[in-house]
Amino acid sequence: MITIEADTRSPRKTNSRPASEIRFHFVDGSKQTFIQPDAEAAEVIRQRADSSNLFNQSRIVLGDDYSKSVFVGAQINRVDLVFRGPGFSRIPVDYADLVELTETEFHQCVPTNAPALLQRRDRQLNVGDLMVSILHLRMKGGRHVYLRGKHWSNSPQRTSHSCNVSFPKERTAYAFAGGGYGLLNSQNLIGYTVNPGVPELPADTWMAEPNIDL
Repeated sequence: MITIEADTRSPRKTNSRPASEIRFHFVDGSKQTFIQPDAEAAEVIRQRADSSNLFNQSRIVLGDDYSKSVFVGAQINRVDLVFRGPGFSRIPVDYADLVELTETEFHQCVPTNAPALLQRRDRQLNVGDLMVSILHLRMKGGRHVYLRGKHWSNSPQRTSHSCNVSFPKERTAYAFAGGGYGLLNSQNLIGYTVNPGVPELPADTWMAEPNIDL
């Protein structure tokens, strides 16, 4: 069990803005936000949240002077950690390097209504070429997450476009605007689409195009 203490009595609070916000996104589409005014306590929360067992725990507990909240780990799609101050926006080094996109930004990057503008899976790459992949993740409860990943090609020609991201992963995080990062519960991942996809496909792949009218 991971317990997160939201200490509202902290004497070290220096301004009206909390040191951190913890935003829970649940499978049913609801959300809940908690705040921590104290920077030291916020760092403790960050360290606990970075645990590889975060979503494997049966429950996550949050408490303050007046209440206790308990959430079932399997019913959490993602947890966003928003921090005030320098140094907190970094993503832990053992996570995939991804950035969250809005739905509008996703459609700007992946113009499905204009197939001629889409990058093909079999695009040839050279060593040192910048590789950008756009991912559309479908979560339980009809939730969607849009991500962008970048890395440099380190092998010639038919190189994977997937930014070395394979799902499901036990530990998946992504940065977002405003200073912070989100932690994704990959166990609640239903499926995903990568644009452009990898050149090689499994032998049992069904070759079909998405119907953008649906």
